[in-house]
Amino acid sequence: MPSISGRSFIIDPGHGGRYDGATYGTRKEKDVVLRFSRILESKLKAKGCTVYMTRTTDVDFGGSTADEDVNKRVQYINNNFPGVNGLISIHVNAAFGPPPHKYGPFYQTGTVSSKAFAEAIAKRYGTAAHEGDFAVIRDTNRAGQKTLIELATIDESWLDNQASLENTANFIILGLEDYTGY
Repeated sequence: MPSISGRSFIIDPGHGGRYDGATYGTRKEKDVVLRFSRILESKLKAKGCTVYMTRTTDVDFGGSTADEDVNKRVQYINNNFPGVNGLISIHVNAAFGPPPHKYGPFYQTGTVSSKAFAEAIAKRYGTAAHEGDFAVIRDTNRAGQKTLIELATIDESWLDNQASLENTANFIILGLEDYTGY
């Protein structure tokens, strides 16, 4: 298995602060993704990676709307982090509203290297890689490869289970290791 030791990643737990993201009962996307991102951070560091987090607490980036907040997040990433091997933005999709409610890794439309990055993760995650147009992977310039991962839909109870979150982080890491072996 190829090693990811020595690689560097930005982990971006989506939403935060005033912006809950998707909700289901008392479950909020901003909380689920922060918890998961801390698990992924710990596992990547244990593999010898350098990890930068866009947030480690329940904060937003100061936008007066959710879209403005995302744009401020992009600016924050571009202005505060060194160049890294990969950017992984973590999200949970809504369970209601207009479909599709896709989950798994997304890559920016038209990006060949990020497509291969997302596909390697998707293979281990057990889903397809999806094209998308998200500001956090479209407009950031600090990473060679970028993906936005929708872990699941917010109504899935496994999102509250520590062991399930850890297993999911392991699948993502296996995908990252597969990608380094290309």
